[in-house]
Amino acid sequence: MTSPPQMNEARRAQAFLVLAMVAFILLDLALYRNVQRTSGPLGPAAGLVLSLVVNACLPFLGRFPRMVALVACATTVAAAVGDTLAPGTFTPAEQATPVTAPLCTPVIVWFLVHELPRRKALAYVTVLALSAGRPWAPDWETVYAGLTTTVLPAVLALYVRARRELVRSLRDRAESAERERRLLTEQAESAERERHLLAERARAGERQRLAGEMHDIVTHHVTEIVLAAGALKVSTADHAVRSAAEHIRDAGTRTLTELRDLIGIVRGHDQPQESKEPPDVTLTSADLDFLVDGAVAAGNPTTLRVTGRPGAVTPAIARAAYRVLQEALTNARKHAPGTRVEAELAYDHHTMTVTVSNAPPVSASELAAGGSGMGLDGLRRRVTLLGGTFAAASGPDGGFRVAATLPASVPTETGQHGTRQRGRETT
Repeated sequence: MTSPPQMNEARRAQAFLVLAMVAFILLDLALYRNVQRTSGPLGPAAGLVLSLVVNACLPFLGRFPRMVALVACATTVAAAVGDTLAPGTFTPAEQATPVTAPLCTPVIVWFLVHELPRRKALAYVTVLALSAGRPWAPDWETVYAGLTTTVLPAVLALYVRARRELVRSLRDRAESAERERRLLTEQAESAERERHLLAERARAGERQRLAGEMHDIVTHHVTEIVLAAGALKVSTADHAVRSAAEHIRDAGTRTLTELRDLIGIVRGHDQPQESKEPPDVTLTSADLDFLVDGAVAAGNPTTLRVTGRPGAVTPAIARAAYRVLQEALTNARKHAPGTRVEAELAYDHHTMTVTVSNAPPVSASELAAGGSGMGLDGLRRRVTLLGGTFAAASGPDGGFRVAATLPASVPTETGQHGTRQRGRETT
């Protein structure tokens, strides 16, 4: 299939040949009208007829170079033989130019060298050169004119053809090298992706193994705590101790349930417990009361306000808000035991904001030395992944404040502004 650049080049060559035919016909007619007339037995226009025949073949030089070459060689040989047998038959005795071949011969030689194989092109050029130079009747002007019209265009055409082939070869080499480079790059990228995939699989396998070990270890110890709390509740008669044991048992049970959900997600189970919840859920009063009661039981007077119009949110949003409250209240018990804690859950159109702040600690806490900061980092990553914002920093009064804004919740018709107060206010 011919490419567009080759088609354009062929059209330009065809237009050039048509213009050359018109120009050489006009030139031959002008020479014939002035001085270029023969005096042989075939009449004064015998040479003109041969030149016009060759000129008429020029437009076909691009498609049928062999045919045009045969016509040019035949007319040139006929003119040379005719003039040798009967001088003046095709070439005037006193011609205006020493050229005995048709004037369009350089154009024919140029195209023959470009279109035909070198051996065939040189064969045609040799025939034309011998016929135009007429070495059997040596004449310096005739030999010079013959070589100029045949050999010189052939040498120039060979040079241009060789240069063009060299440029094409260099371009092909460059394109081949570029294709090889791209292929090597793609292979390297494919190998790199495969290495990353293998590394991800290895990391996933290691996570599953660690998840299994964590499940076995933590479940075992938490189960012991739950059983011990249950036994304490049954064996004691003190109401405060029974209440604390029940709280410990309830917290341990929740921990086991959440741990199983987390392990299921890490192991890649298709249906973790969270997916069994309805599409839209709300933070229930029982959930919030459980967190506040736990903080109060630990000695931190806690106030929780729910403002705005509570709306249904996705399980991921509800669980993230629950985790923020849980972790912030736990940090307050750990780092500032006995201080006042204020928490707020605010609904505002398409956002839900959770804020927890505590007063500065009265004295150093022994539990604070064991903190690693991983809880807050985990909350920040979790909230950020859900498209929210998270901030945790010390306040100007020495207290600590945690705030998380979670994205869109769907407003519902029910819900009301409320304030919950839990525990005794202590001084």
